[in-house]
Amino acid sequence: MGFESQIAWARGFDAYDVDGDAVTAETRDWILGDVMHSQPLTINYGATTGFSEEDPDVRLLVGTNAGFVHMFGNVDGDEDWAFIPKELVELLSERRRNPLSSSNVYGMDLTAQVYRRDVDQDGTIEPGDGDLVYAYIGMRRGGRAYYALDISNPDSPAFLWSIGPQDAGFAELGQSWSRPVATYVPGYVDGSGKPKPVLVLGAGYDDSKDTGGIASPDTMGRGVFIVDAATGALVWSVSPNPDSATNMQETALLHSVAADVTVLDSNGDGLSDRIYFGDTGGNIWRVDMPGNSLPDAAQDDWFIVKLADLNGGTVSTDRRVHNAIDVVRTRFAGTAVDALIVATGDRTNPNATDVQNRLYMIRDEAITAYSTPVPTAAECGAEDFEGDLRCVLPIADAELYDITSNALAAEDQATVVASLAPYFGWRLDLQAPGEKGLAPTVTLGGKVFATTFTPNELLTDPNICEPLSGRGRLYVVNLFDGDRALLNLAPVVPDTPSVYFGSDGVVRLLLPPGTPPQPPADGIDCTGGVCEIGELFRQPYGNYWMQEEL
Repeated sequence: MGFESQIAWARGFDAYDVDGDAVTAETRDWILGDVMHSQPLTINYGATTGFSEEDPDVRLLVGTNAGFVHMFGNVDGDEDWAFIPKELVELLSERRRNPLSSSNVYGMDLTAQVYRRDVDQDGTIEPGDGDLVYAYIGMRRGGRAYYALDISNPDSPAFLWSIGPQDAGFAELGQSWSRPVATYVPGYVDGSGKPKPVLVLGAGYDDSKDTGGIASPDTMGRGVFIVDAATGALVWSVSPNPDSATNMQETALLHSVAADVTVLDSNGDGLSDRIYFGDTGGNIWRVDMPGNSLPDAAQDDWFIVKLADLNGGTVSTDRRVHNAIDVVRTRFAGTAVDALIVATGDRTNPNATDVQNRLYMIRDEAITAYSTPVPTAAECGAEDFEGDLRCVLPIADAELYDITSNALAAEDQATVVASLAPYFGWRLDLQAPGEKGLAPTVTLGGKVFATTFTPNELLTDPNICEPLSGRGRLYVVNLFDGDRALLNLAPVVPDTPSVYFGSDGVVRLLLPPGTPPQPPADGIDCTGGVCEIGELFRQPYGNYWMQEEL
């Protein structure tokens, strides 16, 4: 029984004759590894050979903890191909020897991301016309690397690149939890001046945080990387490491960035000029990328500032940010603001009960990219200084209005505005012991939809002789005054509600299967797990609009 047998087992054969029938060329009873955090990603290739616009070629891409990334056809569910990084080959024997262990073995456990370019915008991916689809896959607890595949031809994938801490400029890379965001940034162009696609991603998770005490500093994952989407080359980064041609030093970045980042094009020029991200120490950061060029070797053209500090430094206030920041461009009292929304919660310890987690809405009034360095203390204190929001950052909990009592819901608009005006936003205490936000929020029509999870040991019923699953909830919170409704979901760790844009122009939310029936609340009817939220996809829609995909 050598290496050949192990590879045969990985490919699905009963190479070690587990059933004892002396036949090793037959397939095993169950081949696919467990799909834990890697959600299947749908990729539409359009009217390729044998398909049409009405019946397009749709594939599913998903990673498993057996170490493989699989592509499946939507027509019959057959596997088209599977890819395993060579670095995970040693994982195969561990998976085989201990298939029933409660100690999970991790592999390719992150939801894939794609960069899709359809040159002629006909909806069909035709590599001969220059169309392409690149896929990017991380590992979460499976390792400290990202892998890129060229899947422009879905039946003939090709390896593009990989990055890991052994590569120049990426020593800070932790466990690859942060799902890359494909975008364009100022100054990164090809020879003809056309913007080149990049990936923006958090520098990863440091698993010392699993047992490391209250907001203990990390040794890896502290920052953000921007990499070339086609080559994996480092374009720029921010971390506590010394300034270099590609890294900007920020010594206050002490905690790993496991969350997805949020990018924003604040001036509509097609280039992302702002990045928001949270870290596992409970901080929210803002990166500004003004102008039309990358920063030079002195790193004096782009800027970073700690926007908020949500961790109080005690056991009960050890709040951590594992979710992407939900950014909503809106107005408060007639003034344009960017509302930043996030729920805190330790994604690595969903059963913890010792932290008072919260849902936050923070108003960032600086709605364009900063083009100057952060003012010094002397500049902020000067009598003739015109003022800069960064002089009063970071924002702390005391500077956010506590809406937990829901008192503002009964007030008129003028009173609400006057009550919130002295604050930078609001905060809502999650009510159940151990309740936490483990997924990003989504905001539609001025309502924040936020899911939470409460661990099961707090929900045991003395009349039932078995433990109950944890409780999922959906908060529906008015963005402006905090008025809210609360819905019970299926007994699972709920993800962000799926937003469905119907052909009838109506926007709906899809809830997890198994969500119990409940009466309509606050004008929201979730009969059958489909929420009618009273929102329309504003015209023009359907065949009358077009958006270029990255």
